[in-house]
Amino acid sequence: MAYSVCASMFVFWVFLISLASSARVYDCEPGTEPTLCIVNNLVYTPEQDPLPLVNRSDTVKRVQLNYERFHYQQKALLNVYDVVLHETVLRSPPNVAVINYQLHTLVMPRDLEVGDFLNNIIKVVDTDPAQSYNLRYLDLSHNSLDDLRNLSVLVNLQTLRLERNEIVEIKPETFARMINLSILTLGYNHIVKIDLKVLPKRLIMLSLRRNSLTEIVFGSVSFVSMRELDLESNQLTAIDVASMMRACPSLQLLPIEFNPISKDEAQRIITELDQHNVSYYIDGGNANDLDSSCDSDEYQIDRMCFSTSVLGPKTFLKAFVLILVGIVLLGLFGLSARWIWHEMRY
Repeated sequence: MAYSVCASMFVFWVFLISLASSARVYDCEPGTEPTLCIVNNLVYTPEQDPLPLVNRSDTVKRVQLNYERFHYQQKALLNVYDVVLHETVLRSPPNVAVINYQLHTLVMPRDLEVGDFLNNIIKVVDTDPAQSYNLRYLDLSHNSLDDLRNLSVLVNLQTLRLERNEIVEIKPETFARMINLSILTLGYNHIVKIDLKVLPKRLIMLSLRRNSLTEIVFGSVSFVSMRELDLESNQLTAIDVASMMRACPSLQLLPIEFNPISKDEAQRIITELDQHNVSYYIDGGNANDLDSSCDSDEYQIDRMCFSTSVLGPKTFLKAFVLILVGIVLLGLFGLSARWIWHEMRY
């Protein structure tokens, strides 16, 4: 009887240990394409033991990790995308999408060809300068990058998207070896000055939209394939169209709206762009765009709005109102403190 009880307890504890040590298995659900599968709410941490398992068919070429935020609003399921996760757990898919997942560190796999890491909080991209990488497409938009030095080894890149990061400066070595890069988007960052000579010469499309550029110099550069250059919403007060067309003879689209360009200068730029058959705004195809109005500190030319100054009267008005409100609140706080002190004394 005692032997039977001990045997039962032994089996029970073995079962509990095996249950606790068993790996969690995730199904790879079919996507919109035969080669795409979706893995929902994958939980992974470096040095995790046991590693999670993913039921992935060998025919799958693109794996998308999907984070259902309405289930895990406050829980970070995946902070790091590293080589173990890529090679061992996901079995080295050539195309990976990790979107909106609170990812903060990306260790670049050597065999990855397409990486979509949109809308995370990536601060660090780890690469090895002694290694070669197959990556052709990389989207790091909507992250927290402020240093691009580790991207310089990604020499096979053809498309690089870096919108909405914390980029202030483009260093010469960043793009020095990216001779195949044709699409580069740097919009919605904090770039004040950029030397076009440090950018790849095969660029077809370059976006510098919504930065803080005060000038852009086209002398001593040549982008013979450049068809689109987006300069919208910067702090430019002038554009040398003749110099730009010598540098970019194939240019077709140059959005320049929402820059503090004087009316005479804007009219001159538009006239010269018309002579070169270059469009200067993106046509959304909406008839209402024709009737769109500009703000009070802007003027309109040919459906485009330009600021009348770098800051504009609206900005000064808002600043004045905020200062006034601050003074009033500070005064009320002082009176309240004085009244409370008076009441406490008596």
